[in-house]
Amino acid sequence: MAAVVATLVAVLLVACGSGSGPSPDDPDSGGGGTPPPTASGPKPTPAPSSNPPTFEDPNPSWQEGDLHVHDDHSSDGSLPRQASDDRLPGNMSITDQIGIAQLRALNFLPLTDHRTYDQHYDPLWRSDSLLLIPGEEANGAPHATVHGAVDTVVQGADVAGAPARRSLQQSIWDAHLQDAVWITAHPDDGEVDEQGQPNDFADAVGIDAVEVWNKASNAEIEIDYAENRWNAGFRFGVAGASDNHFKELWLLAGPGQPRSGVLAAALTERAIVAGLRAGRSRVRADERGASGTMTLSADGIAAQPGDEVVASVGTALTLQYDVSGNPGDVVRVFRSPGRSQAAVSTQTIGFSGQLQMSLPVSVESQPTWYRLEVRGLGAPQTVDYAALADDPLGFVLGGALSLTGQLRLMVSPIFVSSGPVEPQVATPLPADTGVDDSAVAALGSIGQFSGFADIAVSDQNKLHVVAEAHDAGRSRVLYRRADDAAAAAVVLSGDSVAARFPRVAALGDMVYVVWQDSDGREIPQRPRILMRQSLDGGRQWQAVQTIAEPDGRAEHPAIAVDRQGRVMVAWQQITPDQPFDIYAQLLGVDTAPINLSGEGKSIAAANPLDTRSARYPASVWPTVAVAADGRFAIAWQDNRDDPDPLWTGQSGSGEGTNPDDWQIRLRQRAAGATDWSALITLGAADRADRHPDVAYDPAGKLVAVWDSKVLSAAGVNLAVLSSESLDGVTGWSEPVAITDEGLGSSQNPRIGTGLDGRLRVAWADSRSADWRWRIGTARQSVDAGWSGAELLLSKGNNGWPALDGGVLVFASTRNAVRLQRDPTQQIMALTLEAGR
Repeated sequence: MAAVVATLVAVLLVACGSGSGPSPDDPDSGGGGTPPPTASGPKPTPAPSSNPPTFEDPNPSWQEGDLHVHDDHSSDGSLPRQASDDRLPGNMSITDQIGIAQLRALNFLPLTDHRTYDQHYDPLWRSDSLLLIPGEEANGAPHATVHGAVDTVVQGADVAGAPARRSLQQSIWDAHLQDAVWITAHPDDGEVDEQGQPNDFADAVGIDAVEVWNKASNAEIEIDYAENRWNAGFRFGVAGASDNHFKELWLLAGPGQPRSGVLAAALTERAIVAGLRAGRSRVRADERGASGTMTLSADGIAAQPGDEVVASVGTALTLQYDVSGNPGDVVRVFRSPGRSQAAVSTQTIGFSGQLQMSLPVSVESQPTWYRLEVRGLGAPQTVDYAALADDPLGFVLGGALSLTGQLRLMVSPIFVSSGPVEPQVATPLPADTGVDDSAVAALGSIGQFSGFADIAVSDQNKLHVVAEAHDAGRSRVLYRRADDAAAAAVVLSGDSVAARFPRVAALGDMVYVVWQDSDGREIPQRPRILMRQSLDGGRQWQAVQTIAEPDGRAEHPAIAVDRQGRVMVAWQQITPDQPFDIYAQLLGVDTAPINLSGEGKSIAAANPLDTRSARYPASVWPTVAVAADGRFAIAWQDNRDDPDPLWTGQSGSGEGTNPDDWQIRLRQRAAGATDWSALITLGAADRADRHPDVAYDPAGKLVAVWDSKVLSAAGVNLAVLSSESLDGVTGWSEPVAITDEGLGSSQNPRIGTGLDGRLRVAWADSRSADWRWRIGTARQSVDAGWSGAELLLSKGNNGWPALDGGVLVFASTRNAVRLQRDPTQQIMALTLEAGR
């Protein structure tokens, strides 16, 4: 069927007058009468299902961390700064928080600084004993923590007349397009009204977890909120958070107080993220607090916390729990609707410190859930910062008198129903207005995530597509010849469970794929750059080659091959006490990688009195292009011109930029040359210019595109901008806007050739009236500039495009059936008409 669809697509494109195809001047374009390239889907994958996913981790174990921790990369990251309107020195470094997390025997830690990713570009983001996971506290209102994303999550401007949750919903989908998890932070301050009832924000769908125990907030209101949402059909797990900003409060509310446990297949980033998404989580007071779990079983059923059990009404089940704690701790099992009714089981832990119980339950006609909670003698479950500041002695004495009945353990519910359950909300989401766009699935399977695709089109319209695929808590790099319906996906990354961000280049039958790989190298984080080559058009692959393996992190590779078969690879790299820089190597020509971005940077370590005195300007997100005459160009984003790169202000001056003044930097290398041109800067000092891509047009002119926004962390939209070289070297045109930021956000642009040989640009766009992320495109005009931007009205959420030779690939959730807990995201391929 897939091959038939692909054939029909090709017939329709020709019938509609899709143009003359790629430029006949390009020997690899397939010109001279060759039909336009057309993608074909692989052999059919299982049909989409509305049933909840099942999780079959072979040997899961509880891994513990803190899902909400700050340092001085946050605008309010330490006590002196909060007390001085950000004018005093900072005293909370990344090393401080990592160090106390290690002392508390945590297994993993994300640093969730407010609306920034800069903490991950700090040389101090490193631990030899702790798994560090990318994290962010996203959005201006309401707040959420995001784990496993590749950059900051967009919170665009509110749209007049739309519900307040529109931008929140789009942020959640933006995170999921990266296979990151979205956790509602302190819902008592954001998702409820003055009466404690859920507000419009609470109706956002796709939440992966909710903080039911934020040490700086009211856990009782947070638990009530979670129960309300579970009763409304939302399905998510529990999360805990110290929400620590101050080392002065480490004793009462430091990292790991409380601590979140995740039942994961391994101690890796992808396994932790997968466990959180599945709701396989619990929260306990500290390393000495009560511990335990709960299961639900029957013939053919073995459910863990967070799981959804779907069975016929009347099916008999056994609920079991196994808890350890202090004598006198009270163990309760609550059934929906929750604490508004008496617990279905209340037991007290005896002198043995252990308690095991079984309860018979059954599948009822209405959806139900069961959760486990332990309370007892312990430190206060909440630290009221305002009360502590107003009356420290009264706070301490009051806490000492109320140490009984404190929350010690809470485990995610197990959900039971006779069929799939969807959220019931006051104002439903707009219906998906997407239509059939004739795209075919090039990579990816139902029930799994695939993303971050790339494409290269070589002679005779061979379509080479790569992407990363996530399943069972691992990330693998896949390749497929997408022009061949009979071709199956090939795993290029072998047994690695941490292969990411592939890029592909091709010339004739030579195909090159590079990627970032952290397999066995996540503690400490030391990803390297690997490559594989095929000499027969992707049918067989040579052994893995190591391109870069520094004492640090090598990430986000890019690749291009010239007409002589010379391969250029670029990547971002950080080593101890150094900033992120861009490295490049022309394989077989350069004897060693060349640092393209280090020249001219001002670098300084922090002085002991001020965390924010460190200066490590970052150069990240490289991209590479090659011209027909053999020139190479490499561009990246760079914040060296920011007054305080990677920080949100500095001592004495108060708050600074957030985001930083990122700008686009670029260098070129002439054919046959060994040196690189002087550094070119594109962008503006009053905007954050990021995520560049570059390409040479048919006339040999270099064109750059990137996304850009004003220097505001949240509540503003991004636009896609473009500039072109006027003289091939130093002269560049003023940036022009391809998209209108007044209509919505446009991000992560990619540029490539169209069927007519002219350049095309594609990006992810939020302007659609049904709130879904769609792919926007524009093409290079014959005279100058770009055609009007237009949206592809594809079904589902769509993002992370790439294009070459007139073929567009992008990630899409169109085959996901459920609005929550359906990880299905595939790589679609679409041949673009020359006139579009």
